[in-house]
Amino acid sequence: MPRAAKSESKPDSKFASKSASKELSAADQAYNGIIDLVLYNELRPGERTSVNLLAARLKLGRTPVKEAITRLQTEGLLSVFGRSGTMVNRTDATQIEHLFALRKAMEDFAAEGAVKHVTQEQLAELRELVAKMRIYSANRNDIHSAADFVRANVAFHALIVAATGNPFLIRLYAQLQMQLQIVTYLVHRGFDPKAAAQRQREHEGIYKALSVRNGKLLKALLRQHAQATEVVILATLRDSDLSSTEARKRRSRAA
Repeated sequence: MPRAAKSESKPDSKFASKSASKELSAADQAYNGIIDLVLYNELRPGERTSVNLLAARLKLGRTPVKEAITRLQTEGLLSVFGRSGTMVNRTDATQIEHLFALRKAMEDFAAEGAVKHVTQEQLAELRELVAKMRIYSANRNDIHSAADFVRANVAFHALIVAATGNPFLIRLYAQLQMQLQIVTYLVHRGFDPKAAAQRQREHEGIYKALSVRNGKLLKALLRQHAQATEVVILATLRDSDLSSTEARKRRSRAA
C-alpha cells in the first residue's frame, strides 16, 4: 500500500484508527477502514451502503471514500450500482475454487525463489507471525482475535512470497490475498480447537521448511495447507447455504 502525505482528516472511529496512521493518505485510511468494517462484521455480503454512510462511519471525507470504493470495486470486494448504492459482494463456491487454484499456482512458483532468497530478518518476522497466530487462535470466539488472526495469516503467506524478491509476483499475490482474506473471515463460524491446532501445525511446518531452505518440502506443505483451507471454506459455505435455504422454507411455511 503506498505511503503518502498526512491525511485530509484525522479518523477517530474504531475502524479507521485500527489500521490508519498519520503516514497513510486519507484514501488508504478509507480503504483499510472499509476492509475493517467487513472483518468486524459491520458490513456483510449483500448489504448495501453508500459513500455518505461510509464517510460518516469512518470519519473521513467523501472524496477519499469514493477513491477507496473504486479500488475495492476493481479488486472485487464491492459492487457499485449507480445511485442505488454500493454492496459487499457475495462469494460462491466457483469463485473460491478459482481463487485457490491461483493461490496454489503462485505459491508453487514462489517456493523455490523463497528458499533461495529469504533473509534472516524475514525468517524472524515469520517466526513472530507464527507465534501471534497461536495466540489469536487461542482466544476462541473473540471477533477481534479472529480478525487479527486473518491479518497475521495474510501477512505470513505474503511474506513468503515477498522473500522471492519478484515484484510482479508480489503485486499479483497481494491482490489475490485481499480476496482470500475476506473470504476466510466471512466463512468463519465459531471456534474449532482441533482445526485451530491443525492449522497451527501447518504454519509451523511451513516455517520450518523455509528456515532449512527445503524447496521441495515447502512447496508440498504450502499446497497441502491451501488444499485443506479450501476444503474447510467450501464445506462451511455449503452449510451456510443449506441453513439459509432451510430458513427461507420455514418462513414460507409460516407465512
